[in-house]
Amino acid sequence: MKKTIAENLIRYRKGLSLSQEKLAEEVKVTRQNINDFENAKTLPDSKTLSALARALGVTLDDLLRADKETIPNFRFRAHASHKQKPQFVAQVRRLLETYNALEQAVGLSPYTPESTPCHEVKGNEERIADIATQFRHRLGMGDGPIFNLFEATEKIGLKVLRQPIPMKNFFGLSAYSANQGAFVLVHSHNITIERQLFTLAHEIGHLIFHRDEYEDTLINIGTKEEEKAREKVADYFAGHLLVPQDALERALNDIKELPPLKAHFRVSYQVILMRLEKMGVLQYSDSIKQIRWQYKQRNGKSLTNDIEIEPRLSESEFPENQRFKKLVWESYKIGKISELKAAELLNLKVEELGERRQEREVYAIV
Repeated sequence: MKKTIAENLIRYRKGLSLSQEKLAEEVKVTRQNINDFENAKTLPDSKTLSALARALGVTLDDLLRADKETIPNFRFRAHASHKQKPQFVAQVRRLLETYNALEQAVGLSPYTPESTPCHEVKGNEERIADIATQFRHRLGMGDGPIFNLFEATEKIGLKVLRQPIPMKNFFGLSAYSANQGAFVLVHSHNITIERQLFTLAHEIGHLIFHRDEYEDTLINIGTKEEEKAREKVADYFAGHLLVPQDALERALNDIKELPPLKAHFRVSYQVILMRLEKMGVLQYSDSIKQIRWQYKQRNGKSLTNDIEIEPRLSESEFPENQRFKKLVWESYKIGKISELKAAELLNLKVEELGERRQEREVYAIV
């Protein structure tokens, strides 16, 4: 136990770039105490261990685990940058374990989209577009705009979680288990709804085309060229999933301007530009320059990648994690999780949980 805690303390402390002195200050112990813990000379008492977990942004379970980077039964589309983010690995582990436990508690079968390997766009354009169409059919949709891709994919059983992830340049990841289904994590804090939707579609693409390359850890071992090729395939799939070719051609007969076109398909302006470039209607780079120039003339500031042009999708139309929350309520109702755990997972106080439960019973919400 001492060795396990020692290794975890070092890993999580370095993940936050904290010195032993700084960690000791936050936990209100001496630097020598921290040094002794990390060298497995002494074992922290329960109060100190809890304080260490809080300071390091992890849970007690995370500090007590013997295994490090792996998450049992799951494989990931991995990233090299995750190696330096052990707190992130721990967070993903908790999310996956919780979601799986909730599904099992209410007896739901897991879902994973069918795999069909494809490693580059060139020569596979028609095939990728056809698979995007097939996935739309799996969602029960034609070729019209998708009102809410989060809701549609959750209905077929895909585990989707939208969470604030404090990691630069991170938008999302996907994972799968032969026994426990597929999972997509989407970064939601200060990310436009349009970008979140594209991230979900993009990660579904990886689940379909690149599952044979997923790893047991969150650390990528592929080359940059291979990763770029995979990204292009996932982008191409996402573009056709969100904006099907036939529907786009029909829309162009009546809609000539970018803002109403993006509003019609409920996607970002960049997705529309990407699709129009593939059709040979415009050059993406030239159009982006023009749009950014016009935006700065109108608004007096630069149009950066984290800004969506009007009209924007409203967050109120896309409530987060509906399936997950429903599983929490169902598990709580049948006694599979405690009142305290349900409140924690729903981010409610225990008193609020009771009030919400009464409301759900009055209005027969399932």
